[in-house]
Amino acid sequence: MQRFKNILVVLDNESRNEALINRAATLCQRNQAKMTIATFADEVSRDEIMPDILEEMETDESQIEFIETLPPDLHSPQEFDSEEIQELLEDVDETLSAEIGVQTDEDLLSNIQEEIVKRKAHQLEQVIDFVRSLGIHVSSKVLHGTPFIAIIHEVLRNGHDLVMITAEDVKGLKNVLFGTTSMHLMRKCPCPVWVFNPNKPKELKTIMAAVNLTPFDEARNTLDQKIMELATSLAHREGCELLVIHAWTFALEAHVQSGRVSVSRERLDEWINNTRAIHKRSLKRFLDEFLNKYELENFKHQVYLLKGVAGKLIPALAAAKDVDLIIMGTVSRSGVSGLLIGNTAERILNQVRCSVMTVKPDGFISPVKLV
Repeated sequence: MQRFKNILVVLDNESRNEALINRAATLCQRNQAKMTIATFADEVSRDEIMPDILEEMETDESQIEFIETLPPDLHSPQEFDSEEIQELLEDVDETLSAEIGVQTDEDLLSNIQEEIVKRKAHQLEQVIDFVRSLGIHVSSKVLHGTPFIAIIHEVLRNGHDLVMITAEDVKGLKNVLFGTTSMHLMRKCPCPVWVFNPNKPKELKTIMAAVNLTPFDEARNTLDQKIMELATSLAHREGCELLVIHAWTFALEAHVQSGRVSVSRERLDEWINNTRAIHKRSLKRFLDEFLNKYELENFKHQVYLLKGVAGKLIPALAAAKDVDLIIMGTVSRSGVSGLLIGNTAERILNQVRCSVMTVKPDGFISPVKLV
């Protein structure tokens, strides 16, 4: 069975990490895996502390008036991620007041950045102590730069086989969980990415494996094999129900119904039934391997062979069955370097509210390179 052995857990700067840590710790315990916990240090721009910039601003003769507060009937948004960051920035203000003119801008910037990193590392130690108390081999990293690039660099350097990250609520888009960082990782990270919804129950109850089999071409179905290996392994270890879904269509049907192709209803129905039979046989042959190899019959499972568009059927079934985790592919089987997320996968991600694990095909080459 597929097991994760080297898991990278990425914490955001909000107070939503407890569920993610618990989920990752359980996964590590059941797979005897090691964990690396990473977070990001805010980077201070040199422009923010340059005295010459301040001097230019003081002599600016612009007549533009700036409003720097919200109207009184609105609450000010949180400007900082935590009280500790607030305290740190207050320390920075004091340092700026005391040190400008004594240190160079570069030295001061370096000192401030080092202090931010130290604070972040100290925050991580509290999490590390908890995870270590569970008997898990754990380490920590403070990353810098563009989040998705830094995460992929960490994966490439240290051979992580799974990235776990909290879902990001996309502001202004109702029921959309997958923000910029998540989508970049799903497109470009070479290992599986588990985007975790912290609002779902702690224990997995239902996992969905979304497979996209190509009849008569088993060589192209290796991505679906990876999806099923992960899904059956997790379902077995979690003791939860497994749903398998394969959606199929008959492309010529729309052309016939539109009148662009003249075919009798009887002939069209025959073609549709034949296509259904082909997909059913292909799915059965595919799943027989997992029945024998992974003892699929020993835990609760259901198989859905549905006629229609996968981008609509997968979210609908996930909602109807209250799925906790969908495992799916996000790029084509070709493994083309830098290939963007597929249209079907993107439609699904924009509709679901559950956690999602995305898998790349063998031979996938990330467009993000180590320098």
